[in-house]
Amino acid sequence: MKPNLVQKDHVGVKICGVRTFSDAAFACDVGADALGFNFWPQSKRYLNPQELSAWVSDIPTSVERIGVFVNAERDEVVRLIENGVIHSAQFHGDETQEYYLEMSQGFACMKAFTVRDESSLDIVSNFQASTVLLDAYCPGEYGGSGMTFEWSLGQRFVTESPGCSVVLAGGLRPDNVQSAIAQVSPAAVDVASGVESSPGIKDPSMVKDFVQLAHGMNIRD
Repeated sequence: MKPNLVQKDHVGVKICGVRTFSDAAFACDVGADALGFNFWPQSKRYLNPQELSAWVSDIPTSVERIGVFVNAERDEVVRLIENGVIHSAQFHGDETQEYYLEMSQGFACMKAFTVRDESSLDIVSNFQASTVLLDAYCPGEYGGSGMTFEWSLGQRFVTESPGCSVVLAGGLRPDNVQSAIAQVSPAAVDVASGVESSPGIKDPSMVKDFVQLAHGMNIRD
């Protein structure tokens, strides 16, 4: 059975924007449940899939490998899944409902949405997805901005959508992740810039603290 970030008996932790084997291995060693690899070429955390393929087999199979895509061609995503480079996909662009439903029939995936105000929740609610990632709205960015959004909106969506697994992202750091979890009660949390010394370079002590603090919030049954 493949690992799944949102099917844990604790709050899952995804370390996203990983670009090197050393960062990936360390995150696994300290207990991360999933690693995110950004395949959008315009991202400052972009990782060439061929580069990942060279060392991904050395990552523990118990840790979910999630590819982050922005408006990618279907064949590109499917190829990486079928070749075993990643286990699942996160769609962080302007993907349509049709695109998501077609892809989700073949493998696990999640759809990311940016949250700006209450009207944003209507868009999320109207999209048929079993797992969604809620991120902060930032013009011109597809995640990784380091900005937070109003967590009360995330809490409202979780309460009103019991059949949907929610991954909380957007400006999370070791010093605020427990507050975020306590307020929103997500299935998992996602962090990129909040555990970095510079874009795409993870800070080991921050990664360790983030994972331990998030896992310390035993609020899931």
